[in-house]
Amino acid sequence: MYRLLGRGEISAIHGAAMEVLERVGVVIQHDKALKTLKEAGATVDMKTKVAKIPEYLLQDTLQKSPRRHRMLARNPKHNFVIGDGGSVFTNAFGAHYTIDLETGERRLSTIKDLEEFTLLADYFPTVDYIKPNILPQDVPKAVWEQEMALAMFKSAEKHLSLVALTPDGWRDVIEMGKIYAGGEEEFIKNPAIIDTGFNNVPPLMYTKEIIDMILECAKYGIPFDISTGALASASGPVTLAGTIVQGIAENHAIVVLTQLVGPGTPVMWGSCATILDQRFGTAAYGSPENGLIHAAFCQMAHYYGIPYYGAAGVIDSKVPDQQAAYENTINALLATVSGADVVHDAVYGIVEAGVTASYEMFAISNDICGAIKRIGKGMRVTPETLAVDLIEQVGHEKNHLNTPEALKFTKKHLMEEQWQPWISNRTSRPEWEKQGSKDIAQVAKEKVKEILSTHKIEPLPKGMEASMRKIIKKRAKASS
Repeated sequence: MYRLLGRGEISAIHGAAMEVLERVGVVIQHDKALKTLKEAGATVDMKTKVAKIPEYLLQDTLQKSPRRHRMLARNPKHNFVIGDGGSVFTNAFGAHYTIDLETGERRLSTIKDLEEFTLLADYFPTVDYIKPNILPQDVPKAVWEQEMALAMFKSAEKHLSLVALTPDGWRDVIEMGKIYAGGEEEFIKNPAIIDTGFNNVPPLMYTKEIIDMILECAKYGIPFDISTGALASASGPVTLAGTIVQGIAENHAIVVLTQLVGPGTPVMWGSCATILDQRFGTAAYGSPENGLIHAAFCQMAHYYGIPYYGAAGVIDSKVPDQQAAYENTINALLATVSGADVVHDAVYGIVEAGVTASYEMFAISNDICGAIKRIGKGMRVTPETLAVDLIEQVGHEKNHLNTPEALKFTKKHLMEEQWQPWISNRTSRPEWEKQGSKDIAQVAKEKVKEILSTHKIEPLPKGMEASMRKIIKKRAKASS
C-alpha cells in the first residue's frame, strides 16, 4: 500500500489542523448548530458565526463516529461495507451537458440521460454504488432533487447516493426514501438504503442550507460524505500540506456537529480538493497533485479512524481521448493503492471536469477501473498458488497448455488471477483489422447501445412510483 506521509509528517499535519480548528475556527451559518457546539465546549461567536473547536471535543466525538458501516441496496446482493479495508468505486456526479450517443453533439442533459447512465452504472461491475451522473436540465428546479431520485430508484438495484441541494428538496427525498425502504419504520431501521454528500464553502465555511441538510441526516442516521472543496492557491493555500490542514479543519467541524446531534451517524471524511491552474483560472482535477492530495487525506482520515471518500477519477479532457484515459487512471489508481475506502468519480462517465457526460467514456472508464481494481486486489501467495508441485509435474518438456493437471489448475484459478477487459482489444492485428479496425471509443459506443437495449432490472413494487409522484406533485404545487 502506498504511504505518502511519514509518521512525523502525519503528526505535524494533525498539530497544524488542530491549531486551525481551535485558533481560527470554522464559520457555521446556523444558530441551532452553533448553540449545540457551544454547549458541548466550543468557543462560539454568534455575531461572526465562528466556532472554535477544542481538540478534546473532537476526540470525544470521533469515538462515536463509525469506523465501518454497511450500505444497503434494493437487491441485497449489492450490499457492501465501507471501511473494511478495501476500496469501493462510484461513478461520476453532476453533468449539466451530455455528448449525444447518436449524433456526437454536445447538448443539455436530460432526465432520460440520468436514467440511462444509472442503468449503465447498475450494469457495470466496477461501479459498487451509484451517484447521479447527470443533473438534468429539462426538469423544473423546484422538484429537481425529487425527480432525480425517482429516476434513479426506477433504474437500478444497487445502492443509490442521492443528491441533496436544498433543505426542502432533501426532506422530500427522505420521504421518498421511506417509501423505497418499505415504510417509515423500515427506513428508521435501515437508513443506509440511501446516502448523500456535501461540500463546504471554502475556506472554512458552511452555509445554513448545508447544515440544515446535515442535521436531517443526523436525525435519521443517514450516511453521508463531507468533502472539502478547496482549490490550492485560491480557496486554500498553494502548498498541498496547507490545503490538507485546512480541509481537515473543515471536515472535522462537521464530524463533531454530527456526532453531537446524531451519535453513530456514519460520516465519510473526504476531499474534492485539487489545485487551481493559475495559467487559465481553472480547477485542474486531472493533475498529479490531485492524486497526492487524496493520498495524504486518506492517510489522515485513517489516522483519525474515519472512512475516506475521495473524488479521484475526474477528467479535464473535453472528449474521451488519450488525455481522458491517463487522467482517469493516475488519480483513481493512486487513491486505490493509498487505501481510499470510497474512490468517488472512479468510473468517470464525464469529461470536461464534471461538466459534460460521455456514454463512451463511461464504458472506457469501466475497463480502466476494472484493471485498477485488479491491481488493488494484489497477489495471492499461498501454498496452493505457489504451485511448486504443479511446476514439478509439468517439468522441463511439457507446458501448462498441454498438461491435464495444469489445465485443471488454470481453470480453477484463471478468473481470480487474470482480469478480463470488456472492450479493450487484445487480439492480433490481423484479427483487429478483420473486426473493422475500431478504436476503443467506437467499441465503447457499440457496447453502451447493447447494454441499454438488453439490461433489465426488477421494476419498483406496484404503487411505489405513484406514491413518490404524490410527493413531487405536492412540492411542485407549493412552489408554483
